[in-house]
Amino acid sequence: MEEEKKCLICGKSFLPNKYRPNQSICSSLECQYQRQLNNMKGWRDRNPNYFKYKEIQDSSWKETCQQRSLEWRKRHQEYLKLYREEHRERHRNYMKEYMREYRRLKKAGQG
Repeated sequence: MEEEKKCLICGKSFLPNKYRPNQSICSSLECQYQRQLNNMKGWRDRNPNYFKYKEIQDSSWKETCQQRSLEWRKRHQEYLKLYREEHRERHRNYMKEYMREYRRLKKAGQG
């Protein structure tokens, strides 16, 4: 019989996938999303200069990327509006938590 484990992110009990017996994070979308963010952050922390190679080789590379990004945004304004509309609630929750933490830290620093 399979053993239940506790999710490292949400703390709820779950049964690991039979093909992944060492699974430590449940299958909920929010936990999987957080796992992916943590994995990407860890990779970037281990490889801090990976995305800076072009910057080192060519000084105008950063400006070119910024310009390309601005042009893309101008061409895809509808996409951005739809994306913001679709993810409005998640962004609101994120900003609410972010500002609470910001205010808490600011208050602690002044006191």
